[in-house]
Amino acid sequence: MTQPLTDVRILVADDQKDVARTLCRPLQKAGARLHYVTDGQAALDQMANRPYDLVLIDMKMPPGEWGGLWLLQQMKTEGWSIPSLVLSGEGSKQQVIEALRLNAQDWIIKDDTTDLLERCASILTEHHQTSLETATHQLPTPLSYRFNRYARTADAEKKLIEGLHTLESILRFAAAIGLASTPPTPLKGITAEQLAAPSMGTWFALCTALAKVPNAGENFTRTLSWLVPEPSDHQRVQNLIALRNDLAHGRETSQPTQGEHLHALLTRFAHRANCAWQPPLVTPTSMTYDGTRYFVDVLNLKGATRPTPETVSVPTSVITGQPLLIAKDGAPTPLAPWLVTPPGESPGAVSCLLFDGLQRTKGAALSAVTPFRYTKTNDGEDSASATHPQGVWPTLEKWIAASATGPAH
Repeated sequence: MTQPLTDVRILVADDQKDVARTLCRPLQKAGARLHYVTDGQAALDQMANRPYDLVLIDMKMPPGEWGGLWLLQQMKTEGWSIPSLVLSGEGSKQQVIEALRLNAQDWIIKDDTTDLLERCASILTEHHQTSLETATHQLPTPLSYRFNRYARTADAEKKLIEGLHTLESILRFAAAIGLASTPPTPLKGITAEQLAAPSMGTWFALCTALAKVPNAGENFTRTLSWLVPEPSDHQRVQNLIALRNDLAHGRETSQPTQGEHLHALLTRFAHRANCAWQPPLVTPTSMTYDGTRYFVDVLNLKGATRPTPETVSVPTSVITGQPLLIAKDGAPTPLAPWLVTPPGESPGAVSCLLFDGLQRTKGAALSAVTPFRYTKTNDGEDSASATHPQGVWPTLEKWIAASATGPAH
């Protein structure tokens, strides 16, 4: 029997919106969250701004006569790998064949959608079953490393703990991207004491506060949306943060349902990230200039293994040794000092280190030379140094509201 599609986000692209709503009513009753658009361009715009687990595509819609094929081609060209199911009318078999060639997972006759629910569930089940393993190979190393450990843990209690670590790693990495790509501004509710010794709750509070900044970085908001696409989803994360705190202080023992809820959350995040992550995380090692563009030899930090050497083209010069996200147009986003990648002892090896508060003794005053503390997020060699010139308290202080006080949680 088909399982309800609880919390699954489905984008429906069909110029006959009323017809589409009728066809998709079984999906809504099964718990799916549906969003409707009437043409291919609107569908692309939605994918760029919101996370989706599945796309239903009507073949005959704007732009042009076969806008469904246009949309699939654009998705393929732009690197979107969200699974898709094509709604086909009579007389469009050739177009269906072309749609499957353009990576559509399945098709269904629009005049007979009695098994639409089952087909959607089948596609998503297949993708969810492989999403954690795919994440260990395809996502940036700070995420892949933790997903790899989680996927390979068998014992239920240990898996819950690894899952909570994985959830925290998502929040930490998202926060690092947000701090790197958002102009500094005091964040409401974020105190100096919290950021000096951040907890899992602090990372989530920091992400939530950054998401409210009008010009928050696009890669940050997209990454966070894969975890909490709507405000109503925040409570699930809060509940898991409370669980982690209770387990850490011996106040509670884990229950099987808690592990199931966490597993579902991590699986959905991995699926969405695998489908939509685009900017590679790289560390430049050398650079040349041809008079027009810069060609940079980089180490690509993807997957849970050693970084791979590649060459990228960017419009501006970059600092070697400093990690970057490279956008589709080649524009680089520096991530230091929130993420640093000092070299290891052997060639091609780096340590991937995330900001983890401040190095200070208890009760010591913060000063201009109080350095960041970093924590390692990849396997392999340790680095000899984990410092950065901007990794000091004044850089962090820019995000603190003048009136913000209170202890870390």
